[in-house]
Amino acid sequence: MNTQPVKAGVPAGESLLARVKALRELIEAKADVDEEATQPADEVLEALMDAGVFTLLAPRGVGGQEAHPREVLDVLKALAYFDGSVGWYCQAALTGPAIAGAFLGDRAIEAIFCSGGRPTCSGQAAPKGKAERVAGGYRIRGSFNFGSGIPTASWIVGGYTLHENGAPVLRDNGQPVMLIALAPRSKVELLGNWNVLGLRATGSYDFRVLDQVVHSDFVFDPVTQAPRRGGALYGMGFLSIPHLCHAGFGIGCGARVLDEWVAYARAKQRPPAGLLHESEIFQKDLARAHAAMRSAEAYARKSFDALFESAEHGGAPPEAQLDAKLSTANVIAVAADTAQTAFTSSATTGLRNGSRIQRFFRDAQAGNAHVMTGELSWIGSGRYLAGLPTPLLDLG
Repeated sequence: MNTQPVKAGVPAGESLLARVKALRELIEAKADVDEEATQPADEVLEALMDAGVFTLLAPRGVGGQEAHPREVLDVLKALAYFDGSVGWYCQAALTGPAIAGAFLGDRAIEAIFCSGGRPTCSGQAAPKGKAERVAGGYRIRGSFNFGSGIPTASWIVGGYTLHENGAPVLRDNGQPVMLIALAPRSKVELLGNWNVLGLRATGSYDFRVLDQVVHSDFVFDPVTQAPRRGGALYGMGFLSIPHLCHAGFGIGCGARVLDEWVAYARAKQRPPAGLLHESEIFQKDLARAHAAMRSAEAYARKSFDALFESAEHGGAPPEAQLDAKLSTANVIAVAADTAQTAFTSSATTGLRNGSRIQRFFRDAQAGNAHVMTGELSWIGSGRYLAGLPTPLLDLG
């Protein structure tokens, strides 16, 4: 039995952020060449894997980097700044190895992290599948949507509602028991069906997990099970990890929209006033957009710093988890609003395919539609703030 995890592959003495920044020219060039692509170019994905990006959040004990939230935000901000789709693809692909390494049993760790292959995991955690207890494990099956990052995944994440005797198993609070399980790629069908306006090159294909039995080590309950490995990063709360990754995307996408907007305004003539960037209306709108984005980024960074510090001391209070969730939804909403303002300001230039303002506008709006940061996320947070019963998993 091979018990040595596959290492991240980041050269000693060189930070992952430095490696990522060195990929800017490649990532931007590929994004500009083919805006109809449904996943990142193979050269980009290979370079990201070689840099060690996909193990950034995995526990050190399984060969990952177990990065501090600040580093995660920095890396994902850079990737989303270069290309929104690449940033989104990576934020999704980072989450899988994190939850697998922290929560799964030893047999799963051996198969995923110690088999000699790359420990890549992606999918969808929404409980769209069905699981039933059987001897030694669970029978799982189901059809899923939006499997961002799934093209490079060797293991496929899925959410499953536990059933017994044909009916869902309920917790004491009346909520169904939801499990997370990982299935091998060989027993999953990719269904395609990714023809969208924004975040096109994210490989967010629909997929079907074929009927199969998986060992119990490949399954965990995100509500009741504590992390088996790793430190404070995994003690922040199960959903706090994808929240962290979504926040990095929002920060980077919003920052790029601002820079593209300024570049456009410095070159655009608006008769009779002259160049657009000389307009006081533009200057006011730009300043307000910068203030909104900087405030949103600061809230996110402060929230995840505080949540991580709480987890280091053995707890993740609901208020800290709420701030992490709210700050994530907020930074993506602000990025979407900023992109809308820049797109409107760009007038007919933004209408033309190939415009970076248009592409980052589309990506920001698509990111803002996600269930973890869109309307339902705000409603769940509002329920808690209003003093109404709110499932713990809805916070973090």
